Formats: sequence, structure tokens, C-alpha cells
Amino acid sequence: MAMCAAVVQVEDLTVQFPPAAGEENNLQALGPVSFAVQPQEFVAVLGPSGSGKSTLLRVLAGLLPPSTGRVQVCGGSTAQVGLVFQQANLMPWRNVLQNITLPLELRGVPQAEAQRLGREWIEVIGLQGFESAWPRELSGGMAQRVALARALIQNPDLLLLDEPFGALDALTRERLAAELLTLWQARRNTVLMVTHSISEALLLSDRVLVFTSRPGRISLDLPVTLPRPRQEEMRYTATFGEMARALRAAIG
Repeated sequence: MAMCAAVVQVEDLTVQFPPAAGEENNLQALGPVSFAVQPQEFVAVLGPSGSGKSTLLRVLAGLLPPSTGRVQVCGGSTAQVGLVFQQANLMPWRNVLQNITLPLELRGVPQAEAQRLGREWIEVIGLQGFESAWPRELSGGMAQRVALARALIQNPDLLLLDEPFGALDALTRERLAAELLTLWQARRNTVLMVTHSISEALLLSDRVLVFTSRPGRISLDLPVTLPRPRQEEMRYTATFGEMARALRAAIG
């Protein structure tokens, strides 16, 4: 990866959409917002629905152009960016191993090497024995594990997570968040994650950005002072409770 001051640099970013039927003015969905994400930093983004959180990730992934302002991902067009959505979005005609190795195939990695790495990731995410399973045969939690492995197998310079556990039940969500924490602590990819869970944001991240209602602006940039490595039991500490109250107050 190129030498940059930050992995992500956002300056005065705004995003507007064309007016809806019967409206005259453009809809401003986001901004202006400015922030940076440092190498190996895990940043969570909280805010009410419709505040532009997912819009931000789509701009960073190159799926949506900014209306004004500047967005820079270190490495530019050569940067490896992984994106995981709320729904796993697995290809139904590809089995688990084939879904995981897709990014390597697109990069021209030899098949033997791609499959070796894919099987390593299947072991990491605990799906041994499901290499040949089809997406329709997986539970929601299993499918999301596959989506995470598909994003992480390319060792991305930047991993974007758009409410990755939002469609799961509470127990599965908590378990997968703990697994993501373990993966991140071992590999330290730079991560920007959208979530609606204050507890999840505090347990996983180094900083939490709180967005206002639309158009989303940053109302709070809170450093998470919990020591690493993180443990589930930290949810019940006084420090955790104080930061959770601060985030809840900022969301309003």
C-alpha cells in the first residue's frame, strides 16, 4: 500500500440525490463531513436511519460519486477495498469455497493458490465440512461468515462493513461480533463499520463517529478508551456504561 498520511481522508464531503417526484430541490443525504481513518484503526459509525451512513460507505467503495468535497483512499485505484453488506449477497450458483475465492479469481490468482487460501479461511470462520454447500443451505449467520471471509481473503487495505449483522437474531449477532473482534485483533485491517448498536460499536472500535439526522453530519467523534484485547465482560464495566450514555445522548 502507498505511503499516505491516512488510509481514508474525507474533507467537506456532501452527497445529494435528484429531487423526488413532486419536489423541486435535490435531497441532501450527507454532509458536509470531514474525518480521517488511520492505518489499522477500527472506526464505527452510529446514527439514526437515513442519516447517510450507508451512503458514506458507498462513496468510499467507489460505488457513488461525491457531490462536493474530497474523498481519498490511500492507494487510489490500486487500493484493495472489501465491502460487506447487511445481506450476505452470496452468488447462489457458487458453493461456499467458490464464493470465498471469487475476489482472488478476479485478480487472476492461480486456482490452486486461491483454493488453498479459501480452505484456510473456511477453517478460520469455522465452516469446515461446508466447502461444497450452496448458499441456500446456510443459516443467516453462516452466510455472513462466508461474506466476511470473501472480503478478508484479499487482505483489504480498507474493510467497509455496512450493518453486517443487522439481519441476524440477537444471539447470533453477538456471537459474530465477537468472532469479528477476534479476526480483527489478529490481522488489524483498517475497518469502517456502520452499525445501529451502541454496544457493538464500543466493543469493536477504536473510535465512534455519531451522525446527526439527515443530512448526516458528525455530532461526536468519541475515542473508545477500553483496553485491548477486548473481552465480552467489558460490556458491564463503568467505563463502558459512561461511553454508551455519551453516544446515546449524541444520537438524541
